[in-house]
Amino acid sequence: MHDLPFQFVEWTGIRAIHQYLYPDVDTLTRNTVKADVLKAYQREKLKIKDMFEQVSGRVSLTSDLWSSCISNRYMCLTAHFIDKDWRLQKRILNFCFMQPPHTGVALSKKIFDLLCGWKIEGKVFSLTLDNASSNDVSVEALGSQLQLKGLLHCNGEFFHLRCCCHILNLVVQDGLKHINRAIEKIRESVKYVKGSHSQVRKQNFLDCIKLVSVGVKKGLRHDILTRWNSTYLMLGSALLYRRVFKHLVLSDSNYKSYPSAEE
Repeated sequence: MHDLPFQFVEWTGIRAIHQYLYPDVDTLTRNTVKADVLKAYQREKLKIKDMFEQVSGRVSLTSDLWSSCISNRYMCLTAHFIDKDWRLQKRILNFCFMQPPHTGVALSKKIFDLLCGWKIEGKVFSLTLDNASSNDVSVEALGSQLQLKGLLHCNGEFFHLRCCCHILNLVVQDGLKHINRAIEKIRESVKYVKGSHSQVRKQNFLDCIKLVSVGVKKGLRHDILTRWNSTYLMLGSALLYRRVFKHLVLSDSNYKSYPSAEE
């Protein structure tokens, strides 16, 4: 939960706290904790497998690749299905390291292996992916493999679904290019105040808030370039402080990102 290593239980301070609270406490090693976590994982995995065995319908899948801060790629595979009690269920089946190369064929093989591990390759209805070119190759290869075994419903007509959120994001990002200069200045303005390690800049901004009497408690927000809705939220928060930024131009000579009247 707190991103602590298994070695956490062997730290001197932690063991001292445990022994202080309960002198007869049994100390654990990192290997014991690791084994306990893996046992809990296997128990939960068996529960999900049992749930799949009782599903009479089909399972829809979503998958995506995620890059870590050190550029390692991970695949997330999620199942969506209706259980025996007619309740919609969603389960993350795998969040696993994806060995290079990240080609369409490699992605297809990885997903197929994961499906076989869960024994649901014969229950797949659809697979939703974003619009990356490698995904087109991947879904075609996977669909052909499943179709050859007669495992797809309606001859795979509904197997490949494109992520609507990703399509919407592409549309919005294309539209934002027409006002990109203004957005970039607002982004830099937010970074100047919120992302700065200089307490002087932050204090100048707070002083400007008091000076122009902006009765807003909502803070500024950074955006994420690949998520248009975060850009929308950033613009909304920045507009609330428009008069503050205008005054900051006059009081802070280092601030150069204020949009022009036309922008």
